[in-house]
Amino acid sequence: MSVLPKCFHSNGNANVASTEQFDSKSDENVFCTKDNLEGCLHELSEEFLSFGIAPVIAPNHDDDMQSAESLKRLTVKIINSTWNLIHKHRSFMRLHDKTVLSNNRTCNDNVHLKNQVARLKEDLQKKEQALCETQAKESRLKDNLESVSRDLKHEKEETRKLRKQAQSKDVQHEHEVKRILTFNQKLQERLQKSAGTFVPQGKVLGKVEKDREKELASYKNTICRLEENSRQMLEEIHVLKETLMLHEDAIALQMAASGAWTDVEE
Repeated sequence: MSVLPKCFHSNGNANVASTEQFDSKSDENVFCTKDNLEGCLHELSEEFLSFGIAPVIAPNHDDDMQSAESLKRLTVKIINSTWNLIHKHRSFMRLHDKTVLSNNRTCNDNVHLKNQVARLKEDLQKKEQALCETQAKESRLKDNLESVSRDLKHEKEETRKLRKQAQSKDVQHEHEVKRILTFNQKLQERLQKSAGTFVPQGKVLGKVEKDREKELASYKNTICRLEENSRQMLEEIHVLKETLMLHEDAIALQMAASGAWTDVEE
């Protein structure tokens, strides 16, 4: 039975710590011989001390290397030190395997992080592009809103002027109608008075008749002129009302077609 312990590698195979654990070559130099045994033991002890293992021989030893008991004690020390060295080597190998595994995991994580960063950059570019498009659309909507607001303000001003003109025309028409009615009433009263106080006389009959005909003609002309003026004023009022209605309809259609107010409310 071999005194060397078996070392388990990361692949699960158990191998004796021989040539698979240490790269030994058949042609390497011989370290220890019978002639330099004591010096080799001192050097081996120093190597064990560097690994934190008790030396196999003390620096100032006075044991007789020729006696069987001394050789037995020395062999026991060498075996124990070698055993501790093997355990340290096994621990180092396990630590090395863990380090390799951790390094592989780190590499995989780095690859995953790089892919994730690339996806995030792509998403960020898409969002920036969408933001630019949204800002451009918002700018266009603001321009359209300003244009519609100016047009609406202008149309409101025009509507206010037309309404004011229509109201003024209505007032003028009312005053003119009242004046015509008053004048017509006075004219009828004068005609009635003239007809009631008429006394036929031979010499003045022709002159009075002519004067009355002239006066009646003058009254008729005045009435016709007033009626014509009234008709023209009514037509102007009608035209102004139609123009006002057209302006109001145009404003409503422009607001409905532009859709700017809907965007602003949203």
